[in-house]
Amino acid sequence: MLYLVAGLLGLCAGRLLVPLIRAELERAPVRSVMARRPNCDCPVRPADYAPLWWWAGSRGSCSRCNRPAGVFYRLVEPVTAAAWAGTVGLVGAQWVLASFLWMVSVTVVLSFVDLRSYRLPNRVLVPGVVVGLLLLAGGALLDGRIGDLPEALASGLGYSVALLIPALLTRGAIGMGDVKLALLLGLFTGYHGWETTVAALVGGFLLAGAVGVLLLALRRITRHDHLPFGPFMVAGAWLAIVRALASFNS
Repeated sequence: MLYLVAGLLGLCAGRLLVPLIRAELERAPVRSVMARRPNCDCPVRPADYAPLWWWAGSRGSCSRCNRPAGVFYRLVEPVTAAAWAGTVGLVGAQWVLASFLWMVSVTVVLSFVDLRSYRLPNRVLVPGVVVGLLLLAGGALLDGRIGDLPEALASGLGYSVALLIPALLTRGAIGMGDVKLALLLGLFTGYHGWETTVAALVGGFLLAGAVGVLLLALRRITRHDHLPFGPFMVAGAWLAIVRALASFNS
């Protein structure tokens, strides 16, 4: 029952994330995007704010202009719902749960934006890091784990520095947005120990390398193409957190 509630709340959160992602991709004000249906310019009706409702029952197209909604935006809500339910299952009834749900929401926005535009916007990253740190600190204090916060901060800074060097040496393979994202991910992985942050760093590179080799073999990219690294960093971080929590609970 708890997972179902978390999933339903995640669907609602995902509906709020859709216009944020669209605003970043279109480089438009969030207010103007909120007034339009996802993927078309038709005015929003009250029912369109309900999760899934804006495309369900219309075969994925707008009932007014018949413009297809596309798969991209339709994935945001179910992905967020699954991530919220999984996070509740992993973290459990702790005060830091709110901070991890915040991190999930921020990384969903960043991953979708990075996949489409190959950039990680500051107006998502900066508040994501600041609010995430405040929520994590408050949750750690209430959970009696405030002593773990310095290691989390050090891990976040260490992850950022580890990416800063290749970002300065490579030509676009790793951007400064990835360096800032590393601070956020390192903060939350480091809350479970610096070893978790190292595992997240290694996992992100391994995942990116494996997908890159596969796409090269399928001739979908060339050696001169770059993959968006942000989603691989996020996936590596969550795999590391899952591993750390599984070891702690076993």
